Amino acid sequence: MKNKNALFHGLLTLLFLSLLLIVTVYVPAVSLLTIWLIPVPLMYLTAKFSWPYGLAGFIAAAAVLLIILPGPGAVIPNFFMIIGCVMGEIIHRKKPAFAVLLGGSLASIAVLILYLAFSVLVMKFNPITAFKDIASQSIELSLNQFGSLLNQDKGKLLEFYRNQLDYLGYLAPSLLVMIGVFYSLIVELIALPLLRLLKVDVPGWIPFRTWQVPRSLIWLYLFVLVIQLFVPAESGTSFYTALINIEFVFQILLAIQGLSFIFYFMYVKKVPIAVPILITVVVLIFSFPLLQLVWILGIIDLGFNLRKRIRGKQ
Repeated sequence: MKNKNALFHGLLTLLFLSLLLIVTVYVPAVSLLTIWLIPVPLMYLTAKFSWPYGLAGFIAAAAVLLIILPGPGAVIPNFFMIIGCVMGEIIHRKKPAFAVLLGGSLASIAVLILYLAFSVLVMKFNPITAFKDIASQSIELSLNQFGSLLNQDKGKLLEFYRNQLDYLGYLAPSLLVMIGVFYSLIVELIALPLLRLLKVDVPGWIPFRTWQVPRSLIWLYLFVLVIQLFVPAESGTSFYTALINIEFVFQILLAIQGLSFIFYFMYVKKVPIAVPILITVVVLIFSFPLLQLVWILGIIDLGFNLRKRIRGKQ
C-alpha cells in the first residue's frame, strides 16, 4: 500500500515538476519566478518518502528535461532539483530548520561551483569576467555621456570604478557563498509552508531576535584586522583574496547579529514587528552606509552582551 501511495505521489510530483520545467524553458519572463519553485516538488517527494524516491523522481525529471531541452542547457535545471532532494532528505530526517538551510546552502554552493566550472570548461563562458566587462563598458559609456556634469576627472572616476569591479572579482568566493545561502533561504521560506499544507512534518524557525553568532567571532575578526595592519597583502595575490573574503564574511555575520539585536530590542520594548522589518528593508536598500553601522552594533552587542543588560533592566 505504501509503495502504491508513493508511486501515486511520485507521478503527481513528476507531472507538476515537468510543467514547471516547460514553463521555465519556454517562458523566460516567468522563469524568474519558477526557478525558486523547481526544488519544491522533489523536496516534497524526498521529505515524505525518503531519498530513494527523490532520486527516482530526479532521474525521471532529468529524462523529461532532455526531451524538452536537448543540449548542454538541460544541465542547469538539474542543479536546482538536486538542491530540492538534499533539503527534502534533511526534512525527512526530522532535522531543525537551520540544518535544512545549511544542507541546502552547501548543496547550492556546490551546484554554483559546478555550474561555473561547466560554463568555463564546456561552454567557454566565464560569467565573472563577462559581468566585469559589461559593467566596465556601461560605466565608461555613462561617464562619457554625463561625466561633464560631475565636475571631476573622468579618467580618475573610471579608474576608481574599475578598481571597485576588481574588488568585487576578488570577492567572488564570498559572493558565491552568499548567493547559495540566499537561494536556499528563499526556497526554504517558500517550501516549508507549502509542505505543511501538504501534510508533511516540517521544522519551524526559531525567532530571528534569538539569532546570535558565537562571541569568539569578535576575536577572529580582530585577528583578521591585525593581520591586515601588520602583514600587508599585495592586491591580486591568493593571500589578499583569502583575507578580504574572510573579512567580508565576518562583516556579514556581524551585520546579522546587529539586525537580530534590533529585533530583540524592539520585541522587549513591545514595538510592533513592522518597525524592525522596515528598518531591515532600509538597511538593505542603503546597504553601503547603514550596513557598517549595523555590524558595529553587532560587535557592541557581542562584546558587551547588550541583551543580558536589557534583560537585567527588565
